[in-house]
Amino acid sequence: MNSTLVTVVGHVASDVRYATTANGVPVASFRLAATDRRFDKQREVWVDGDTSFYTVWSCS
Repeated sequence: MNSTLVTVVGHVASDVRYATTANGVPVASFRLAATDRRFDKQREVWVDGDTSFYTVWSCS
């Protein structure tokens, strides 16, 4: 099995939902908002780009 590690920095954009599967495995999920930010050399200011939303889930 291959795996890829991805790091996204952002803000939690929803309530965290907790549940347990039929097999008794605890799971959690939430939405994460991450906005691209870059320095505009011409204007000498930081500017925000587009915001991307991700659904994050975890299970034990």
